[in-house]
Amino acid sequence: IMKNRPFKDVLIHGLIRDNQGRKMSKSLGNGVDPMDVIDQKGADALRFFLTTNSAPGLDLRYDETKIDASWNFINKIWNASRYVLMQLGEKNTSFSKEDLSMADKWILEKLNETIKSVRLNMDRYELSIAGNELYDFIWNDFCSWYIELSKPALKSENKKEAETTKAVLAYVLKNILILLSPFTPFIAEEIYLQLPGHKQSINQENWPELIELDYSLDEKEQMEILISAIQAVREIKNEYHLKPSAELWITLKTQDGELAKLDEHLKTLLSGMAHANIADDLHTDDVLQRTISHALLEVAMNELIDLEEEKAKWEKEIKKLNGEVMRGEKMLSNPNFVNKAPAQKVEAESKKLKTYQEQLQIAQDALAQIMEKMHG
Repeated sequence: IMKNRPFKDVLIHGLIRDNQGRKMSKSLGNGVDPMDVIDQKGADALRFFLTTNSAPGLDLRYDETKIDASWNFINKIWNASRYVLMQLGEKNTSFSKEDLSMADKWILEKLNETIKSVRLNMDRYELSIAGNELYDFIWNDFCSWYIELSKPALKSENKKEAETTKAVLAYVLKNILILLSPFTPFIAEEIYLQLPGHKQSINQENWPELIELDYSLDEKEQMEILISAIQAVREIKNEYHLKPSAELWITLKTQDGELAKLDEHLKTLLSGMAHANIADDLHTDDVLQRTISHALLEVAMNELIDLEEEKAKWEKEIKKLNGEVMRGEKMLSNPNFVNKAPAQKVEAESKKLKTYQEQLQIAQDALAQIMEKMHG
């Protein structure tokens, strides 16, 4: 007898039940052969579904739609990686921090946050939280935003700008693959071996480390304004049945009514990605208003505006924001939460509350302007 404990930790997982919540058994004929699922969707899709839909000690329901969602996610990674690899060629790249654009710093900071969260939750065996954090970062921040934000830089005549962007794409993709490798080892290995300067296997790589950045609060707010403005303009065009390529004139104002700060490069990105041009003054009373991160977005819409509809939308927005403010204030006034929750969680909730309070003030001012037009 060795008299040594065989394992430091033991992870106890629940049962996998059918989609009706019943235990799988031969008598019910409701079992699922994992090899059939692997043949149809791949081992990585099944593995990602199991790890991101289970919590320690709790049962999970087998759901084919979630298997499909995992497959779609893996397909998204594959397509995004192909695009990045096409930009890189066979040359190994690196970047200097002083050459980074705001968009580069934004994605690297998002990567830092993801590394911290994944590391924390992996250490706690909260695999579902870690996997879902990765999903959100890869699908939204990297694929939906940074790749699109990077395209103008890749086409730039400024060689240093283009090379820096390529290096950031390669750096982020490599770290994504390492973080993903415990969840989807096969596709992570396959893509990794196509990266310039790869080792014999992804398993020889070290776990990602945080990168120190000179990323100011002002730069962070500008990026949040940019992304939120692009989303809002696209939603408005869809709502009013305008073509995505329709050119709109907009202003971005702070809570104090001043013009929101936006770097000239970011204005160019806004124009290219949303076909929205920023003006200091729209010279019209027929404006559509939407609250976005840190600002009020105003769009010159002329005859397309229905004041009654706008009034209803702002009232609905104010009701929603009031609810968020009340929820945040209640949580932060609860000593049990403030004293027992992790400091990171308390800080995050404080930031959320401040943002909601700012947006509520902007929404209330916008409603007041609508009411003035209706009765003026």
